[in-house]
Amino acid sequence: MLHGRLAPLRTAALIAGAFVLLRVVYRVMFGGAAGSGVTLADLPRIQLEGPFSHIGILGPITTGGLGAAALSALPFAGVILAFGVLGSAVNVRALLTKGAVRGPVRTISRALAIAWATLPALRDSVLRVRVARELRGERSLQSLIVPVLEHTVERALALGASMEVRGFAATRSAEPDCERPVVIQDAALGFAGEHTLSGISLNLAPGTLTLITGPTGSGKSTLLHAMSGLLQHYSEGEQRGSIEVAGADRASTPPRETAGFVGVVSQSVRLSFVAATVADELGFTLAVRGVAPVIVRARAEEIAERLLIAHLLGRPVEALSAGEACLVAIGAALVSHPVLLLVDEPLADLDTAARSRIVQTLNRLAHEAGVCVVVAEHNIAAWDGVVDARLELRDGTVHPADADADAPVTPRVPATEAGSVVAQLRHLRVAHGDRLAVDDVSLDLAAGEFVALCGPNGAGKSSLLHAVARPTKVGSVDVGGLDVSTLKPRLRRRAVALVPEEFDDLLFATTVDDELRRAGAHSREVFAGFLSDTERLMSRHPRDLSAGQRLCLVIAIQLSARPRVLLVDEPTRGLDAAARQLVGSALARAAESGTAVVVATHDADFAARFATRTISMAAGRVDRPSPAVAS
Repeated sequence: MLHGRLAPLRTAALIAGAFVLLRVVYRVMFGGAAGSGVTLADLPRIQLEGPFSHIGILGPITTGGLGAAALSALPFAGVILAFGVLGSAVNVRALLTKGAVRGPVRTISRALAIAWATLPALRDSVLRVRVARELRGERSLQSLIVPVLEHTVERALALGASMEVRGFAATRSAEPDCERPVVIQDAALGFAGEHTLSGISLNLAPGTLTLITGPTGSGKSTLLHAMSGLLQHYSEGEQRGSIEVAGADRASTPPRETAGFVGVVSQSVRLSFVAATVADELGFTLAVRGVAPVIVRARAEEIAERLLIAHLLGRPVEALSAGEACLVAIGAALVSHPVLLLVDEPLADLDTAARSRIVQTLNRLAHEAGVCVVVAEHNIAAWDGVVDARLELRDGTVHPADADADAPVTPRVPATEAGSVVAQLRHLRVAHGDRLAVDDVSLDLAAGEFVALCGPNGAGKSSLLHAVARPTKVGSVDVGGLDVSTLKPRLRRRAVALVPEEFDDLLFATTVDDELRRAGAHSREVFAGFLSDTERLMSRHPRDLSAGQRLCLVIAIQLSARPRVLLVDEPTRGLDAAARQLVGSALARAAESGTAVVVATHDADFAARFATRTISMAAGRVDRPSPAVAS
């Protein structure tokens, strides 16, 4: 408990220290840090020209100058620390939530609540980026600042959207028409005058489960956001035609006013969590409406019992598994008895057992509780026999989906047989606190093989990949006769390269061309081998590429060092069939060039299609793996 209460103070101390350090660096860079005391460096002062002639770069640096720069930052750092002390002593989030429900500072409280909840994301982002920089062998300031800012903005936007659809700071509530959950007539949706969807007409009934499919970028999330109201009232999107949810006109009714009867489960549920514990997360929608705490608590417990997650009520949200996090997000959306439940790609991060549990939960909500459930999803097969209607977004509009559209899985025939052993993993162990994530794992990997590491959520797959790329003190990783733990990050990438599950962490430039230039000429060659007509992508921002294209870019960057072993964590998460084929072919090409490729995946079809060897993992151990070298 004390550990949790001190978390805000630790975060504040980290931010305050970083602010002081940045202030000193800024002072040194712009004009030097001259003053009394000992001269540490007598750098030449460089005066810029033209419109920047009033700006000078560098200059003499003294101990007194550095001290003065640090002292000038202390007042603001003290304010940051004061907020940390306040957060450790008082539940600031709860106070801001109450302030947003009623009182004269409702708008200010809303903004402060979002800012306060974003602080932990800043700390987590710094830790993630430190790992990503090590994996890419980067030391530049740009590789630290750009991803941290992007992560923090992403968290703030997701948090603001989550609060909006859950009624935060609402001044009124619309009344639902329970018999008409969704009525859309000739709607067109898009941004800045460009409509990605048009001619959309739907009439969905209570007690039905509708699956919306389509390739990445087809507009599935756009359609769900239009039903929730986020598109029109939060993302500055455009709507033409008519969209009504439970009788409310979406063009004029913001999401916070329909939170009492429209539930939303976002694609990235962890980014959308607004509370510290599961119990508070489940009850948030009622709490911000001013419902008595005893009723909020009772309703949260009721929902938890219904979803079989009562044992999680006291658990911190960051300690949830992927399947547990999805169930908690569904529970939070159900707390106000919604007429309409919108769920965006709930199966993307889940293993087979968790997928089945989520599908059956949504099936019962629709067909037993009478909720109109709309799900956007790439994983079509998991919903067979459950959905009432399956619609496909194609060519900018809605079509009835072809029930036989899924092609059979055909295993890939390797272009070459596996070669000699290039990596030996011996007795690897990884512990997260009291839990042993990897327990005495030993494996051999051969040149040119494509290994699928399969197993349920929590089996230890990701921990094993990180232990290979960033060896721990327990066990050994030998690649090409070298102990990987003794190598510096830049040299380590020549032995083992890792593409983490959050692969966007490895991107920090503003164009694809700049990313590849920084990685080296070989990365451009590799990227061109993965995709046709890559020149048209060079001037685009990496974040503007499709998910499959971005992943291929990161793989090319990591292959730039010509590693003997390439590790990729969950390469098909959130990808449609075409993108899975694109990424699988890219990894197969890497294997055919002689690299040992290992992917951790829940996607059995992907493993069957591309892998030359499958290894099962559970409870930190691997089943007796087949030999690495082909007979």
